[in-house]
Amino acid sequence: MIKPSIAVTRVVNSCVLLELDGHVVLTDPWFTQRWWLRRGEPLGLRLQDLPPLAAIVVTNLATNHWDLRALRSLPAKESTPLYVPTSGMARRARALGFLRAERLGWGRSRDIAPGVSMRVVPSGRTLVWPNNAYVFDSAGGRVFFGGEIAEVAPLERYRAEQPSVDLALLPVNGLRPPLGPRMVMGPKQAVAGSSVLGARVLVPVHDAHGDDLLSRLFRTSGNASDAVRLAGPDLLVTDLPTGERWELPC
Repeated sequence: MIKPSIAVTRVVNSCVLLELDGHVVLTDPWFTQRWWLRRGEPLGLRLQDLPPLAAIVVTNLATNHWDLRALRSLPAKESTPLYVPTSGMARRARALGFLRAERLGWGRSRDIAPGVSMRVVPSGRTLVWPNNAYVFDSAGGRVFFGGEIAEVAPLERYRAEQPSVDLALLPVNGLRPPLGPRMVMGPKQAVAGSSVLGARVLVPVHDAHGDDLLSRLFRTSGNASDAVRLAGPDLLVTDLPTGERWELPC
């Protein structure tokens, strides 16, 4: 019998290996850099080192959340469920061999493994494209993943109808374009959002910022260390280095 447990390994940016009672989900895959888009932190796992996956979930179509160039080399594409926010993304994934690629809209849910379910949470837009967040429910606990969520309000709407979570994975670098609103949460919003969700632990994602062409345009306004400093006594902020596996305390 598999012991109920939740474990997290940060790969890079919002790409996370999430273990739910032994079933592994990959979020926002990003394994290959571009000349105009660099990681700003070490790659925690290579694509070929991934274990068998129960599912892949994607928040939006930005390259550092949706690395199709790398995914074409993933083993077992035909049998791995892949959930994305738009029909166009699903078509492109199926053309690469992901026969179980599916657009999953806000409010939809799926059973992704025995005893593990997933629900899509409305989380606004990233610039002009739709953005998903995901909640995973298992015997080991409940996990909220918002790889590129920008505001606390969607979390407040979620909590008005749904139970609290044990673990929140939220962005912290407050990335902002030259003009327009913030694209992702900063540390203040991540800490506030975790509290709204009722989470006892926050694992920051979307923290590092590479030295590249886009970094000269898009600026950050915080990091995981700021979230640690801002958190109150009821919230543990775990600043997880890439490649390091961490298990949620019982």
